Amino acid sequence: MTTTETVDHNLSPLEFWAKPRQVHHETFKWLRENKPVSWHGPPEALDPNLDNAQGYWSVVKHADIREVSRNPQVFSSAEGVFLDDFPQLETMLSFIVTDAPRHTSFRNIISVAFTPKHIKKVEEDTRRTVREIIDHAAPLGEGDLCELITKEVPGRIFASFFGIADRDERQYVMDLSEQMGAWSDPEYKHIGSPLQVFADATSRLGEVALRHAKERQKKPTEDLMSWVSQAQYEGEKMTVEEVGVFFALLAGAANDTTRHSMAHVLALFDQHPDQLAYVFEDFDNRADDAVNECLRMEPPLMHFRRTAVSDYELGGETIKAGDKVVLWYISGNRDGEVFENPDTLDVTRAAKSNPHQAFGGGGPHYCLGNMLGKQMLKAEMWEIYTRMKDLKVGERTIMLSNFMNGVMKMPGTWTPEKR
Repeated sequence: MTTTETVDHNLSPLEFWAKPRQVHHETFKWLRENKPVSWHGPPEALDPNLDNAQGYWSVVKHADIREVSRNPQVFSSAEGVFLDDFPQLETMLSFIVTDAPRHTSFRNIISVAFTPKHIKKVEEDTRRTVREIIDHAAPLGEGDLCELITKEVPGRIFASFFGIADRDERQYVMDLSEQMGAWSDPEYKHIGSPLQVFADATSRLGEVALRHAKERQKKPTEDLMSWVSQAQYEGEKMTVEEVGVFFALLAGAANDTTRHSMAHVLALFDQHPDQLAYVFEDFDNRADDAVNECLRMEPPLMHFRRTAVSDYELGGETIKAGDKVVLWYISGNRDGEVFENPDTLDVTRAAKSNPHQAFGGGGPHYCLGNMLGKQMLKAEMWEIYTRMKDLKVGERTIMLSNFMNGVMKMPGTWTPEKR
């Protein structure tokens, strides 16, 4: 693509993403106001043997992200969903890198597994798991909140979806889940290139998931993997291999996003104790709006990508067939044309005026697990703030990534709860 100028605000280098998050927000603000659809050069190759030579369009306004997301006939997910190019994505990432009709079939089958009875059991299990984790953390008085709580909660819950009871195997899955989303972070450079970090995690997660999927096929139990394995839609079921790949995705993507979201929630309310107090004056009626506002301010995923299959006009630019199109949720969520005072946390935003894009811009790839993720966040908020009331949060160590809005470490102190 050479028909339009490259903007000065280049999102491609990893060095840009090592800068403070405020720099990123200022860059996206400039792009929204000056070049809402802009062409950028190729990102750095994630592996010495990987050709990552293709540039991409950045889409930064809320309305444009919504338009692309809801037009899957033109903007395909099958060629990949990251700004960076990864080979063999479908074997690693399941149905999120497919289009209709295959994506529709997978999504329908999985939806069948979420019966009211199953949803109720998941909610009960979630609340119980959160209480058990806070039972351990609250008496300590200090520690890394990521290790003690935010990583532990989704890790244990998603392990239960697999039917994993062994503590060591559960920890193994949790660690691989973190690695899967942190391919560019220096903490994992000993494994190799970013591509090798990602491939290593997805491969090992896939082995665990496939083994458990085969076990559930032979002997189903009361866990989500069994429910999905048995689910049928119009006579179709997922193969055991497809179930395994889906749960590897679930363990990595859904686990990690929930973990990072909760870390941001704790940091935001530490900065805004008045808003936390407001939420807890009527938690049952205000928690949903609070969670949505925190997700707007700090979406767990900063982007997803599509690939154009035909020419399309967007924001005054002609996107050509074959062009990569990156949807920046971290920017759309702070679009001043949609959100009043977009850089300010405001838990009083009503749901109808907070159409955040933390779970995508709508359309067929809108996050299937959004309700489950929000339910986990509310359960954690209740247990943490009713039992660790004077919690003070230290500085977040932000993951080096252009994709995951991750928190690697975050210290906390509080008055220990008496055992």
